[in-house]
Amino acid sequence: METNPSLIVGLPDLMHAARAEAGRVMAEHEGDFVAEHQIVLARLSAAEVITDEEAETLLQIYKLGYEAGEPKGDPQRAYFATRELYSKMLTSRKPSPVALVVASAALGSFEVSVDTEGTPTVSIARVSYGSSLAGIGAGLGTLLGGVPGGVLGGAIGGLIGGIVDDKKGKP
Repeated sequence: METNPSLIVGLPDLMHAARAEAGRVMAEHEGDFVAEHQIVLARLSAAEVITDEEAETLLQIYKLGYEAGEPKGDPQRAYFATRELYSKMLTSRKPSPVALVVASAALGSFEVSVDTEGTPTVSIARVSYGSSLAGIGAGLGTLLGGVPGGVLGGAIGGLIGGIVDDKKGKP
C-alpha cells in the first residue's frame, strides 16, 4: 500500500520538526552560519531535488547575503550579485524548482527602498534567515511530498525567515 505522509502530518508536527532540526544543525555547527547552510544544501542535493552545481550557486548566494549583513558589508553590491546569480539560475537549461525557491527567498531577504531624497537603498538583516529557513523548509517538504512539497516548504520557510528578519530589524 502506497502512502503519503503529508496527508497525516499536521502543521504543529512540521513546526516542531523544523525547530528541532534547526536546533540540531545549529548546535552541531556552533554558530557557523555558512556551514549550517552548507549542510542543508548537501541534504537537498543528496535527496536529488537540487543539483550539486545548484547547491554551489545557492551557497554562493547565501555567502553574499551573509557578508552583506556584516558591519562593513555592501548590501547593494550583494543584492545585484545575487540577482545576477538568480537570473542565471532561472535561465539555465532545466533549473530545479526547489533551487529556485531557495534562491528566490535569498533575493527576497534584501530590502530595496527609496530614502527621503529619492536615492535607492538596499539593506539586509545582520544574519538573514530567509535563505536558511527556505532550505530547511524545502528539505522537510521534500520528505513529505517530493519536489512539489520541497517547493511549498521552501516558500513557507522563506516567508517565515523574512518575518523573522523583520522582527529582528535591520542594522
